[in-house]
Amino acid sequence: MKKILILAVLIATSGCSTYTAKMELSRDFYYDGEYESAIVGVDELVEKASKNDIHLFLAERGKMRLAAGQYDSAIVDLQRAERRFHEIEGTFSISEMVKTSVKSAGSMEYQPESHEKIMVNAYLLLAYWLRGDTEGAFVERNRVVGRLKHYTDQLSQEDWEKLDVPFARYLVALLYEMEGLTDDARIEYDEVEKIYPEARPAGENSSLTEIVVFAELGRGPVKVSREIKGYFNKDAGNLLGFFELPGHSGPLIVNAGALSSFSPDDGVVFSFAFPQYIRQPRIATGCTVAFDGIEAADAVLLNDIEETAMTAFGKDIGKILLKAAVRTSLQIMAQEKVSDKKGGIFFDILGKALSAIDKADTRSWQTLPAEVRVFRMECEPGEHEVVLNYYDESGCSICSSRTVSFSVEKGKKQIIYLPGPS
Repeated sequence: MKKILILAVLIATSGCSTYTAKMELSRDFYYDGEYESAIVGVDELVEKASKNDIHLFLAERGKMRLAAGQYDSAIVDLQRAERRFHEIEGTFSISEMVKTSVKSAGSMEYQPESHEKIMVNAYLLLAYWLRGDTEGAFVERNRVVGRLKHYTDQLSQEDWEKLDVPFARYLVALLYEMEGLTDDARIEYDEVEKIYPEARPAGENSSLTEIVVFAELGRGPVKVSREIKGYFNKDAGNLLGFFELPGHSGPLIVNAGALSSFSPDDGVVFSFAFPQYIRQPRIATGCTVAFDGIEAADAVLLNDIEETAMTAFGKDIGKILLKAAVRTSLQIMAQEKVSDKKGGIFFDILGKALSAIDKADTRSWQTLPAEVRVFRMECEPGEHEVVLNYYDESGCSICSSRTVSFSVEKGKKQIIYLPGPS
């Protein structure tokens, strides 16, 4: 009876919903271009969110509202997310690790990656500009400059090339250029050129009449929970281990023989969960820009956000695994406390249930694209149209974006922002 109850605990605790699972439907709507449906889904998640998740959900909704052209609402959401994102500074100490490790990793307040902090400010800048709030955009530009300096000053040259955010730098440079601050613009364009030479414009000229198209492609990677669940028990003097492993259809049973140093009489349940980033399949691998019905040129790579996210995660995985190991150790120790001999089987099963409830923290900003591309050209003042034509890895055309109609004044620059398909 006791073994049946323990098995039931292991099965029951496998169904807890992760952040990635909660976002799946809205994320699919978003990348299909159905922004209204995506926003409705995230509205429900925002309403039900705990204080640990609320600001990440707000960043997701703000990004969706930006894509939908709801600039006022996007600014409200992104401002709330940005304020909290920058209040939280990732810390790591032994005392902190022990204090937080007794809880599931996802039960703590979300601490964004550094590139996510920069991106929330970049999207705020974009939202202000597209709303027509030049002053607000310039203020946000100055904030982005400060964020970038604080962030990159801590990086080695090797890490900087992988973890910088050229999309944010290009936006900063573009607004400097529009304001006539060509020297400041040149500095930022020079930084972009070091990583993506093709993305750098030919020069800085605030008097040119131009369009600048920012095109997003693909889904950024998402985190999934990988879990190893197990049960140790002494049977006929031998220590038996039962393990549930990712990708295996049935349990793995191991006979460790007679181990006097570790021989629990009542059995020990443990769960070791850790996150893993998964790259998402690409439908489109590039895009060309059609200007007034005429195919112009390819949009060139400006920011590989997928690689930035994977690199940042790789630098953090050691701390993540260490905290998971500490949490597992504390959970096993807790079983001995809860399963007091006077408590009987109920308290013993309760202790095992507490130990079996463990999920990795799969939270990340999941509406960030895999990459950002840029297209820029001089044009005549007046009314124009732009369409992006997407193609796959074999160069075959697969779909087109919505048509964007716009007007550009002489000596001005028009920014077009187009989120793309997955």
